[in-house]
Amino acid sequence: MKRYRLTALFGGLLLLLLLAACGSATTPTATGSIASSGKPMSDMTMATPTTTQGSDPMTDSLKGLSGKAFEIKFMQEMIVHHQSAVAMAKLVPTHTKRAELITLSQNIITAQNKEITAMTTWLAQWYHDKPLSNPMNVPGMMSMMGDMNKLKNAKDATFDQQFLTMMISHHQAAVNMANLIPARTQRPELVQLGQNIVKTQSAEIQQMQGWERAWFKS
Repeated sequence: MKRYRLTALFGGLLLLLLLAACGSATTPTATGSIASSGKPMSDMTMATPTTTQGSDPMTDSLKGLSGKAFEIKFMQEMIVHHQSAVAMAKLVPTHTKRAELITLSQNIITAQNKEITAMTTWLAQWYHDKPLSNPMNVPGMMSMMGDMNKLKNAKDATFDQQFLTMMISHHQAAVNMANLIPARTQRPELVQLGQNIVKTQSAEIQQMQGWERAWFKS
């Protein structure tokens, strides 16, 4: 009888230990369980930030700046960016017969040369500074020049398709950069410039995307 009681007692203690161990190991992990913040795991997953779309090297190089530092770097980099767009546009008349692209290229050259002149003047007037002497120091320019060399060797339909792809991407980067302006400077000239870039180049992006669909994806 004594042996039976000891066995029962030992068995009971063992059962309690097993239950305690199981209880400590059953931390909820399924959807709807509560994390340390008190929010359901499913809600925390939904709140995780997604990767920013439209990121590019020039825009990324400006994101940590504001005020004078932003204004100088923005103008210097946008001048380089515009110069590369003008160089691409100047290829159009000798590389395609499409009247739509010839007209677009003329508009790009006119608008962006005007903005280059304005930003060069502002750099000198506001900060006694000037455009960069080595454009290759601007983030993303090495890759851009590689694409430019490919474009120079293309003709007709091949050129048209490559030009549209490159210029859409190029315009989108300019829009990305311009969208940074309102939160980083109050200069009315730059705010207005940014609005012009966003309006004009966004419209041209839509126009070029329409041509892509009509000419190459039908």
